[in-house]
This record gives sequence, structure tokens and C-alpha cells, in this order.
Amino acid sequence: MTNPVALESFSGSAPDAVWDDVTALFVEAFTAEPYLEDALDLGTIRQWGPEHLGHRGGRLLTASTDGRLVGFALAHGLDADSAWLGILAQLAEGSDAASAALARPDDAVVVHELAVTASERGRGIGRQCLAALLQDRTEAQTFIGVYERATAVAAMYRHWGLDEIGRVPMPGDAIALRVLTAPTAELAARLSVPDPEVGG
Repeated sequence: MTNPVALESFSGSAPDAVWDDVTALFVEAFTAEPYLEDALDLGTIRQWGPEHLGHRGGRLLTASTDGRLVGFALAHGLDADSAWLGILAQLAEGSDAASAALARPDDAVVVHELAVTASERGRGIGRQCLAALLQDRTEAQTFIGVYERATAVAAMYRHWGLDEIGRVPMPGDAIALRVLTAPTAELAARLSVPDPEVGG
């Protein structure tokens, strides 16, 4: 029998202890395959994470079992993120969703990060985090990015109902970012229904 998952939502700010746990999980998740990112770079979420949470529409959703953090998701309004505005500008010519979001950046939300600890994957925790993160959001459109080499994660997002609208090269890196999107209300409704194939 698996332990139950407790979800907690933070808007605007979160306690230091929460950010300590989020940082540890973030480093664990993204130093591993297929990401293989630098632990020191990842550790800077301890600085920029609270800044993103403090932006308009900032929300942090944590998932815990037996008091241990096993997953989290972080989102904020598109208008608060110049990097994401630049990403969507590169896709606007070929994507109505990107073009519409740029025209009304206050009507779009960016899921900046979503991570689940390796030992708890396959239980639907990522799906639960994202569903709770998007619950009651008023923005029309949701965007999320995933590195091109993370093909299984991109497939999972498409299974959840997000559509890939293009790839954008990342500055100073040899990899590209896949950009996926879905109408927020439709995505939240879809995610709130348990998946018989449970993944994430």
C-alpha cells in the first residue's frame, strides 16, 4: 500500500524550510538522466524560486508523503517573465496560442518547474501537482517547457492534453526547449480526472 500524498499550496511566498526542500528535490531531479544539469546552477532556485513566486500569479504547489517532499510545481503569470515572453516571440509566427499570449500576457500562465522525486514517479504525483497548481486560475492559456532530450516527459505532457507548438534553442546551450500549451480550464479539468495509465 502506497502512502497518501498531501498537497499544499503557497501564493506569493513560502517558508524558508519549504524552499530548502524544494531546492534539494530540484537538484536531485535535474542532475539525473536525461537532464544531467549542474548541481550548483540548479541550487540557485533557492534565490530565483522565491522571486518567481512573488510575481503576479505566483503559486507553489508541494506534494509530501510522511512529511517528506516528493514533488512540486511552480507557476506564475506570463507577463512576469521576460525570458518566456522571448521564447514565445520566437514561436509567434507559427503558433496562434503564442501570438495570442503575447498580445495578452496577463491572460497566460507559465508552469516554470514541475518535478517528482525518482522513487515516487509513476504514482500520478506530477499530474496531481499540476492539477492543483492550475485549479481556479483565470488565465486562458497555460505554457510549459521541457528540454528536447527529455522525450518521455514531453510524451507525458502530450498524454495529459498539452500540444507542442515548437522548439526554441536555449542561449549558451546545445539543446532546445520544447514548448507545449493547452487552454488552462480544459487542462485543469482533464488533469483532475484520475488517469487509468497513471504516470508522473
